[in-house]
Amino acid sequence: MLGVLTQCKNVKTEIPDTEDLIPIELVAPVDKSTVETLETELVWKQIKGAKSYHLLLSESDKFDKTEMDTIVSATSIITSPLKPEITYNWKVLPIKNNKSGPWSEVWSFTAEMIDSISIDAVTLIAPADNADEVPTELEFKWAPLPEVSEYEYQLTVDSSFSEVITEETVSDNTYKPENLLHQKKYYWRVKDSQDTTGETWSEIWNFTTKPENTEATPSVTLIAPVNSADDVSIELEFKWELLPEASEYTYQLTEDNSFSSVIIEETVPGNSYKPENLLYQKTYYWRVKDSQDTTGETWSDVWNFTTEPENIETTTPVTLVTPINNADKVSTDLEFSWQPLSGISEYEYQLSDNSTFNSIITEDIVSGTTYKPNSLIYQKKYYWRVKSSGDNTGETWSEVWSFTTGTTDSDPGNSTTVKLLSPADNASGLSINPGFEWSELAGASEYEFQLADNSTFSSLIVGSIEFGTTYQANNLDYQTQYYWRVKGNGEGHEWSDPRSFMTMSEPNSPAPPSFGSFVEVHNSNFVVDGEILRFAGTNAYYLPNYEKLNPAVVTRALDLFRDTGISVIRMWGFYDGYDCGYSQNDANENVIQTAPGVYSESALQDLDNVIAQGKERGIGFIIPFINFWDELGGVCQYNTWAGASDPSTNMAFFMSNSDTQKWYKDYINMLLNRVNTVTGVAYKDEPAIVAWQIMNEGRNPGASATILRDWYQEIAQYIKSIDPNHLVSTGEEGFDEGTPSVYSVGEYSNTYTLRADVGSSYVMNTSIPEIDFGNAHWYPSEYGFGVEMDNDLLQAQRAWLSDHKKIAESSGKPFIIGEYGFPGWADERVSTMYSALYKHAEFIQLDGNLLWQLTADGTKCWEFGGNICYPAGREDTQLYLDFKNHVTNLRNLK
Repeated sequence: MLGVLTQCKNVKTEIPDTEDLIPIELVAPVDKSTVETLETELVWKQIKGAKSYHLLLSESDKFDKTEMDTIVSATSIITSPLKPEITYNWKVLPIKNNKSGPWSEVWSFTAEMIDSISIDAVTLIAPADNADEVPTELEFKWAPLPEVSEYEYQLTVDSSFSEVITEETVSDNTYKPENLLHQKKYYWRVKDSQDTTGETWSEIWNFTTKPENTEATPSVTLIAPVNSADDVSIELEFKWELLPEASEYTYQLTEDNSFSSVIIEETVPGNSYKPENLLYQKTYYWRVKDSQDTTGETWSDVWNFTTEPENIETTTPVTLVTPINNADKVSTDLEFSWQPLSGISEYEYQLSDNSTFNSIITEDIVSGTTYKPNSLIYQKKYYWRVKSSGDNTGETWSEVWSFTTGTTDSDPGNSTTVKLLSPADNASGLSINPGFEWSELAGASEYEFQLADNSTFSSLIVGSIEFGTTYQANNLDYQTQYYWRVKGNGEGHEWSDPRSFMTMSEPNSPAPPSFGSFVEVHNSNFVVDGEILRFAGTNAYYLPNYEKLNPAVVTRALDLFRDTGISVIRMWGFYDGYDCGYSQNDANENVIQTAPGVYSESALQDLDNVIAQGKERGIGFIIPFINFWDELGGVCQYNTWAGASDPSTNMAFFMSNSDTQKWYKDYINMLLNRVNTVTGVAYKDEPAIVAWQIMNEGRNPGASATILRDWYQEIAQYIKSIDPNHLVSTGEEGFDEGTPSVYSVGEYSNTYTLRADVGSSYVMNTSIPEIDFGNAHWYPSEYGFGVEMDNDLLQAQRAWLSDHKKIAESSGKPFIIGEYGFPGWADERVSTMYSALYKHAEFIQLDGNLLWQLTADGTKCWEFGGNICYPAGREDTQLYLDFKNHVTNLRNLK
């Protein structure tokens, strides 16, 4: 949370010895709201100078009897369990030096009935409900619940579970049963093992096993290395999917696709094999079958790959040279050096202020074996490391070395003046949002900071009392000379010598593209009107819906996006039916497809209006046709129309049902051929539409990833048969299967996303010829990396961006992060993650990224904890400024 700053421009500011306390601004829960928990977190804004806060909570607005009367030092507190359906009033006042400030406004909220609070039930995955001819050797799977480590699994032959055959406590989200009978119907369910109420029991699913003598002999499905892979390490591992009841496999490797001369033939007990003595820069062909199959019916497809050139990589770590490890009093004007690696011309260099590198000060690609840093700070400890720039595994990282810079003060302990550290005196080209740092001064508990545009400090731009040794300025003028100084508050302390600096010239950044031409792909880049397009933007899925509900929300949002410099946003181009998602409970939602093939003209005109308004502001759109999830109808609605018994996220039914596929293609055809009633341009001819996406976050849990890949290809071909002008992408999350070796696996503390078993492979999907660019999402707290902003999470974030970009580039395609977010409600973790993401995106020249979401007001601000709300809502000013700078920086990269 930002501190309260005393700022004024061209006005002399007197700094009083004490500061009157002002009323606190309450934050959450919002006044007169209903909360869905009986243990509610009360949140308010910090008051500068306040050491503690006095909170009252009462059923009475007169507070004559209180449920809570407490003093806390934090700016939030969680209540003890409250009574349901009771309205509570609360207020807070600040306390400084035993002096109380004024009370805040009185806010109220109502706690919801306890039985209305939902507890997540386990979601089953495989075998599918009502599945028939299931092998007796199977694996049960279910979706993990947050913060649940053990599950209770039950299997029975009767749906009442009166006689349970198997009951186990399982530490994973899978279970392999034993001794199942052939041609037998079973029922199963799963719950959180700590749940004594039974509220987390899953639905009851059933399946029937195969007859004993009718087991099929399906062919083996290969996994890795992917077909036609290039630059494959000679130390690789072959992987394939297991066949039901197959215990051993025959593996063959050859240099010709006819297998007339087999180099290696092995009988393998599992589903992987590591060969030896492969040659560099050689094309190989391989296949696998069930070793008991004498007919050859289970042979897999034949896949090929080409190994790397002999000197493409090295696994020898870089050896650092200077400055030596643990060096002290090092000059700030130093040069880093390291020993060269054979055959390597470029290196990646990193500098940090901590040994885990969870916050990186400098990251750069260096040609040669030396590097000179800028703006090192006196008396500060640094850590550095170097690796080969082509190393995706991290195996060539050097050791981490440290050093501490020196000082020019002979006896800083006896000084009466603060030593200014950063920015350097007479520095030029500084950001208009510079940070200031100075050394601690003995006897000083507070510091007076002054910033002016004149050397006499006769008129101040900033005059502030700071409790630490840093200050962050925002929105200074471009190409302006500034002066700054600092003084400690101890007896005899004097002003530091002033320093000056010049801010950067206003960026001569290209205006966001007008999208007079269609966006194309050339050499792994987006290109429009002959210029490379890189973009940082936002999702705004809700705009067409709010064009009906509250058009002012749409206008405010689009104006904010334009003023931020955003050129591309992602917005839903669908809203299906009234049986699933939001519209199930609100008939006023702006549904487009009210029944199969029946489209609301007024809702479509609202979509027309949003696209026209965005186009006027130079904003382009990425538009998905359907949602995998229930919100706005999606797969659930199509399946419901088709009579599915379990419609929600049932991708297998959706893809295989002739009705759902016809209705879906009809919708695509209608939208592509629709003529916008505002612009008069058909959607398929509209350059302001940057790209189409087949589905938002498509999954097919428990199935082979080839099924979803083949469906994506079919739909992409259908789209391009009608609209050859626009780019097409999957809209997927970027998950993979089997932990492919193309990922830098060692950089991930949790490899769930690389082996997610959701029936989707980013590697496969991105290689589809009709898919024009790679797409992934990034929600680390949901992807198994926890909620702390530690080195594991930030390292995985860098790898996630870099790996997906390189995989797309290997197919000659750009890559975007289509969604990212962290539900920290604008706390320091959000700032840390987003800043690190922006920095690495700019470092690797990411083609695009889209926040979930930037909101202009309170309408959608509180919907997700990763949103940036500005200028209204939470007023996340610093988060917004950082984001805005990233928008400009990424757009300016070439």
